[in-house]
Amino acid sequence: MLERVDGIFIITPVAEDDRKKHPSFGETKSHSFDEAIDIVGFGRTGWQVFLVSALVMLAVINETMGISIIIPAARCDLNLSATDKGMLTGVSFAGIILTSHFWGYLADTKGRKNVIIVSLMLTSVCSLMSSMAATFGTMVVLRLFAGMCISAPSATIYAYLGEFVRTDKRTLMISFASVSVGLSSVFVGSIGWAVLSQNWSVLIPGLMIDFRPWRLLLVLFSLPGAIGAVWMYFLPESPKFYLAQGLDDKALAVLRQMYVETHPGRGLQDCPVKRITPEVGEAGTTVHATGKGLCAVLRDMWDQTVPLFSRPHLLYFSVCCALQFGMFFVSAGMGLWYPEIVNQMTTRNQNGSETICEALKGVDSPDEDFVSYENNFLLEKDALELCDDHVSQDAFVCLVVLGSVYSLLYLIMTAFLKCMNRGYILVSHLIISGVSGVLLVFVNQTQAVLVLICFLIIFAGSSISLVNGAAVSLFPTNIRATAVCLSLMMGRLGSVAGTNFIGLILEDHCHLTFALFAGCSLLGAILALILPSR
Repeated sequence: MLERVDGIFIITPVAEDDRKKHPSFGETKSHSFDEAIDIVGFGRTGWQVFLVSALVMLAVINETMGISIIIPAARCDLNLSATDKGMLTGVSFAGIILTSHFWGYLADTKGRKNVIIVSLMLTSVCSLMSSMAATFGTMVVLRLFAGMCISAPSATIYAYLGEFVRTDKRTLMISFASVSVGLSSVFVGSIGWAVLSQNWSVLIPGLMIDFRPWRLLLVLFSLPGAIGAVWMYFLPESPKFYLAQGLDDKALAVLRQMYVETHPGRGLQDCPVKRITPEVGEAGTTVHATGKGLCAVLRDMWDQTVPLFSRPHLLYFSVCCALQFGMFFVSAGMGLWYPEIVNQMTTRNQNGSETICEALKGVDSPDEDFVSYENNFLLEKDALELCDDHVSQDAFVCLVVLGSVYSLLYLIMTAFLKCMNRGYILVSHLIISGVSGVLLVFVNQTQAVLVLICFLIIFAGSSISLVNGAAVSLFPTNIRATAVCLSLMMGRLGSVAGTNFIGLILEDHCHLTFALFAGCSLLGAILALILPSR
């Protein structure tokens, strides 16, 4: 303690009684995580995390949706029947659903970065092996494994990205990165168009297969994931994950490095962030591995999941799951049928005075469990004598157009998030989607119908990133990845349900079909009011 005696300053030790009277004496200031992020700034590491997250999102869509244009091109080489094509379309989604819970548990206990890197590399290996598949059975197994692996980054990447920015900026950053979801459709459509328009074949003697353009396309679709995995290897783990695991020193090391990047001329020791205050609900709640073996893993997964089904998280978690199911039900379910509906409206409704249900009379419904993209994108010729694996350019055009519209909407939504709360935008989007579905039944102008069905799909689909942002913000770090993975698992179930639901009732109950899809969006708008608006 500094004292002044006869004009002279003397340093004396602090007595124990004085320390008790002033417990904060000599203590280092503690910052909240949001305060720490403000101090260190958003520099090179932050932008790299953003860009690699966008790349990973693109890779996920490549793996799950890219197969839609590969299946028709591979039908002759793999001798695919209608049922086989439907199974190949749906098997990746089945893999995602089967492993979502497990990957969420691993991401919350072993780290976001490690799980994403391993799963992306495994996905790339499965895709490369798929390009060499000689039989339908081999292809199904490999695509199932690819879906099981891509399940991890499809959800965990949102938690990883969100944990490098302030809580109130997470939805904005996730929405901005989600522009790549739209760009992925443009990527799949344009690259597919360029590759599948070629006609060449290379015999691989050891495997006894003809390496044709569709096999090359599988390799090209896997490249963004492989590049993302290598890029992430050089980036840090989420500092929020370190804090949740009690590894404060590692979290501070990441923050100090980020501080140096945004403050040229400063050193690591100059970073003012010395301590981080644990967030409410996170301290002392981390699940650690309790042993080895399947039973121990299952017990840990149970312990990791239970908090989501109890207060205070049960209500918000249930709403997020319901919203994801509904939004995927509308956007993916109706989205797969969009090209077929557009074709019917433009070819049958020549006079431009029929409603959508009048124009869709007689639309054939698929028999397979999972509706193949090819049933929607292509008008196939009957293969009587010569197998036809030509892919119509309409499939590529549809992907490019929808992807471009999605990208534009995500950019507009990101701009609005700077001045509006997340909740207002989410409710508005779902209301626009629902009202568009209702108007579809009554409007009889072809151009208006095409715009309305596009609104029904894209405003529901773009809302998915808003709910992902809400999930990342609402749940504590130690259960965040599990919450996002499980909510997106419900979304995948919704996409499968929506696709098959349309196939079952569209022809016989057209008005009911669009009414139910519109009602699903409007019900989602009501549920969205439960979530915090910020």
